Amino acid sequence: MKRSFSDSGSRHDVALLSGLRRRLLLGAVLAGAGLRTAHARDEKPSLLPRARPASVALVLGGGGCRGYGHIGVLRVLEKNGLKPDLVVGSSAGSLVGALYAAGISTDKMESYGSQMSPDVLRSWILPKLGLFGGNRIRRFVVERVGERTIESLPVRFAAVATDLRSGELMVLDNGDVGLAVQASSSAPGFLEPVSIGGRLLVDGNLSAPVPVITARRLGAKRVIAVDVSFPPEQADLSDPYDALYQGFSILTRKLALAERAGADLAIEPNLPEHNEMSAATQKSLIRAGERAGLAALPRLRELFRT
Repeated sequence: MKRSFSDSGSRHDVALLSGLRRRLLLGAVLAGAGLRTAHARDEKPSLLPRARPASVALVLGGGGCRGYGHIGVLRVLEKNGLKPDLVVGSSAGSLVGALYAAGISTDKMESYGSQMSPDVLRSWILPKLGLFGGNRIRRFVVERVGERTIESLPVRFAAVATDLRSGELMVLDNGDVGLAVQASSSAPGFLEPVSIGGRLLVDGNLSAPVPVITARRLGAKRVIAVDVSFPPEQADLSDPYDALYQGFSILTRKLALAERAGADLAIEPNLPEHNEMSAATQKSLIRAGERAGLAALPRLRELFRT
């Protein structure tokens, strides 16, 4: 299966990205092996997150278009009146998490998914540190939640990103919500890094694909993690670039498994393999997330009651 980091609805773009992604992402990703933790506060990074008690945190991990699975899990929470005090998202999880924290329903999220195309989330630029600009990710968020700060959202929210120079994990829990999502979702080499507080920030998936530790450091007593990371065993290994990209998948998966082990509940939807992002594929990913959420519902209710 050819994997994409974009929410592409076009076979042409899937073919284009399949070659680019492996060449562009691997070097930056493999450089992120030794990671430290930092925190972005008032656009000035500091070393420690601001802890504030939270009964239940929901962690939404990264995984590119596999992030549609998050919508299904959220739908189960929504239908059963289970609302977390804190949402922490990485990469695709930061996008879904920001919309949820802003009070947008899962039905609305699903309809937004059907509007996705490569040009919605990227813009052509003169290459500097990325082939595309990521400002349209911010615009996508702003058009749906408004020009809001993270602090103004109805549900407490944080996104994680990675400092491209140092490899430090950055926690973005205040300031421009659209910019935080853009930073957390900026695949290195593919999308331009986002400058915040003098730091160049890229994809949170590099340092915390399932940011359970961040949720704990932000004060969460109980953590529910949703892991949509790609299982390396599903890889299509047909050329040297597939083998190189597989190295990224293995590292990401190991980070995801290590972090989610610290959650009170880890939900991993059985997401279908896919080669394109049609409306039918998006629905199948969302339904898979919903099935996983329903299977975990007894434990979910228990965690929210405690």
